[in-house]
Amino acid sequence: KKKISSKNTKVYEKNLVKAYLVRNGFSKSEIFRILNSKATRQKCYTKLDFYQGLVLNSQCRRSYRFLLKQKICSLPHPRTLAKWIGKFQCTTGIQLSMLQLLKQKSLFFEKESDRNVSLIFDEMDIKRSYSYDSRNKIVLFPSKHVQVVILRGISCSYKQPIYWDFDKSMTKQRLFSIIKEVESCGLRVRGIVCDLGNHGLISELKLFKQYSFSNPVDSKRNVYFFPDAVHLIRLLRNHVLDKGVFLPKDSYNSHRRSNPNNDPSDYVLLSKDDFKQVLNKDASELKMVHKVTNFHLEVSGQSRQRTKYAVQLFSHSVAKCMEHLFKEKKVQAEALQTIDSWFDVMNSRRKFAKKKVACALGIHEGLQMECLRKMERLVNNWIFKDTNRELPFEKGLKMSLKSTFALYDELKLEGMDYLLTSKLNQDCVESLFFQIRFIGGSNPKPDSFDCLNRLRVLVTSKNPGLLDLIDEYDVDQIDEHQVNLTGGQKVDIIGEHQLDTIGEHQLDTIDEHQAVQTDELQMEHTDEQQVDHIVAHHVDQIEENQVEKIDIYQVDQDEIVSQTIFEDNDFEVDNCCIDTDEASHLSYSGEQGLSYVCGFIARKLNKKFPFLGSQEMTDSSSKWVAVLSYGGLYYPSAEFFQVCKKFDKEFLQFHGETLSNCYDPIGTFSKKLSCVFPSWDKEIIYLFSKTRFFIRLKHLNKELNVTATSNESRSKKQIANHL
Repeated sequence: KKKISSKNTKVYEKNLVKAYLVRNGFSKSEIFRILNSKATRQKCYTKLDFYQGLVLNSQCRRSYRFLLKQKICSLPHPRTLAKWIGKFQCTTGIQLSMLQLLKQKSLFFEKESDRNVSLIFDEMDIKRSYSYDSRNKIVLFPSKHVQVVILRGISCSYKQPIYWDFDKSMTKQRLFSIIKEVESCGLRVRGIVCDLGNHGLISELKLFKQYSFSNPVDSKRNVYFFPDAVHLIRLLRNHVLDKGVFLPKDSYNSHRRSNPNNDPSDYVLLSKDDFKQVLNKDASELKMVHKVTNFHLEVSGQSRQRTKYAVQLFSHSVAKCMEHLFKEKKVQAEALQTIDSWFDVMNSRRKFAKKKVACALGIHEGLQMECLRKMERLVNNWIFKDTNRELPFEKGLKMSLKSTFALYDELKLEGMDYLLTSKLNQDCVESLFFQIRFIGGSNPKPDSFDCLNRLRVLVTSKNPGLLDLIDEYDVDQIDEHQVNLTGGQKVDIIGEHQLDTIGEHQLDTIDEHQAVQTDELQMEHTDEQQVDHIVAHHVDQIEENQVEKIDIYQVDQDEIVSQTIFEDNDFEVDNCCIDTDEASHLSYSGEQGLSYVCGFIARKLNKKFPFLGSQEMTDSSSKWVAVLSYGGLYYPSAEFFQVCKKFDKEFLQFHGETLSNCYDPIGTFSKKLSCVFPSWDKEIIYLFSKTRFFIRLKHLNKELNVTATSNESRSKKQIANHL
């Protein structure tokens, strides 16, 4: 009877339903939601739910919102995901947390060859604008591009962004520091991949004279340079269509005997006209080469960045069609076939493919090596029309071939059977750039702040375990008194426990001896009873009409008595009686705009501070608000308007013509004003500081847009004058 009665209880029913849901693959949060249907606001998400939500949301936001709206599955809201990944500090520079994750992964490598990696880097253009990172409390200044470095396994299929920074071109010193960090994780850098636009790095490493350089960690090992084969075939297509190239009539074993621009008897010309003849003769509805059209020959602008047009033009089918229709163009057809085979070998993506040359390098070693050597002989013997020197992309082709030969020989000695050459091009970087643009929807060109946020989403969605690692490993490794900005500058960190003792007219210059004394006092006087001794030694430096860097030292604000500070420094503040002549730095339109801002602050804080303003006009200082208002705008009081003038003057001194690069500029300026005007509530001061800060940020971005538009129109006019 007891067993029968126990089966009739609700607990037994819930356990029965729970067991059924577990067997059918429901998650813990979904089971909790089904069993507790009344507790609609209570959520119970597991880490697995967060991981799944991150991946789905990064793939398609609309689909993710549809799943949430239709309640198809229980997943966290996008805002919940944003808060959860907020602990991942997406700062610039080398990403040590990701290297630590790779270090842990390397412990489980089965083969020693799995440690071989390549570094692939490129730049992406971004929008130039000022932005504010509220999480890290720093200002991000305008940047033209972002540099990204991806670490990719040569024999294993792992890839990970390990470095990004703004307006930082790749240099020898920066590259060597990245290599040292990667090598310290137990990985071995065997090659670097980039396009030929990195002129500074190529000249520093003298890569046009040699195709490798010594590893900075182990001088016995070489790091090979691989110019991106995808860029090379596009550049080759552009030069052939724009100029034309002279090809030797006989075997590629011959050497240049004469300059074909002066004596073309030993050469034949491959140019756009040869392709036009093929298309004109193959003009029927049923074509021999149906993929190639006149668009492939007249490609221009952004279309030249599409690799498929170049690959289709230099394809096996076009080469055979040219040889079949025009017997006299056998040399040109053979050159096209050589280029096609070279690109297949240099872009192998799987171990076995339909074409033998497209298999992984080493599967058909004899055939593939012969294709590469034939391409090397072709590059050594061709000469481009109206050019007497070797073009940069020709040097890149030679370096790519030599590096491939050398690296393959080394890997073969180490026991590797084959090499997937697609892991030695920039496709993974371009794919990352596409994802960064795609996440923005209608905003495909992000600014520096948006770029960091999108990188945070992409990195955490691909590596959810990174969020667990952050608790064990210090991601930022920020110095105790400094933080790294996007511009490479170091600024002082000013935390919540910082002491501000800045007076308005008593911000005198402090010499180095006083600064040292201040630091010593901070180290020695740690008791709360001796805080006043620390306060007496803190002053700052601001010159009239010129803003310099402000260094503010910290102690707990609860330990500060503002009146005592100012009395000790013989400084008196009377913000009830402010001289209006001293604050006459604004024009008439500026004063009217400031009155509108003051009215906004008064409306926001009306319930707590009704004396700041009202909906009735009390004086003539807010004429513009009276003209603009339909009856709902607030007019600031005369006292509040006058003190806001003083606030604005302090703002101009603190930020200068742009924005201050100190840590937490809003909070720092608020603390400064609180010390100068101690009788005014901190909430009022903070709202003014925040509002004025974002007004300046928006104004600077508008000026940048106007400058960019004028420069674009000027460049168009210059181009039109030369047409």
